[in-house]
Amino acid sequence: MGHVYTTIAPMKVLLFCTILLLTGLLASAAKNSAVEKAKAKSLSLVGQPAPIFTLPDLDNRTFGLVDRRGQVIVLAFWATWCPPCRSEMPLLAKLQKELAPQRIAVIPVAFDDPTKARDFLLKKKLDVWSLMDAGGSVAALYGAHALPKTFLINGDGVVVKALLGKLSEAELRNAVQSMGR
Repeated sequence: MGHVYTTIAPMKVLLFCTILLLTGLLASAAKNSAVEKAKAKSLSLVGQPAPIFTLPDLDNRTFGLVDRRGQVIVLAFWATWCPPCRSEMPLLAKLQKELAPQRIAVIPVAFDDPTKARDFLLKKKLDVWSLMDAGGSVAALYGAHALPKTFLINGDGVVVKALLGKLSEAELRNAVQSMGR
């Protein structure tokens, strides 16, 4: 009887490990597929009218994208749980103030809990105006599930660029300048 046990036990372990491996591979493939779909959705917006939305800001005032028609928009999705987003926020705060007189609106959109976003900005002493997309509905419209993600929208409301990842100041300035406002 001991012989049967020693043969069956390793087979069970092997079967269990195989199931775990396959489960992990399937989960990884599903995650990669979701990221690829979000990336494809973001890129498919380039050359198209920007999805229209209305969101509250951190003070619960309503903002509608259509209210900024005629302005160049830098729409930057971020979250407090995203390290590259956190390190990019000082740049967005700086450019928000600097580019406003040029009719370029830098609009961060927090895909996060409003309290966490507000606390983060206060703690870092960042004087930046941000919208809140706590439920992620606008992030979904833009395919912004991998963060940070930035969209450049021209004055006609058309998405000109979709940029993924933390941007340097030079990259963001060059992207805005290349729009040829």
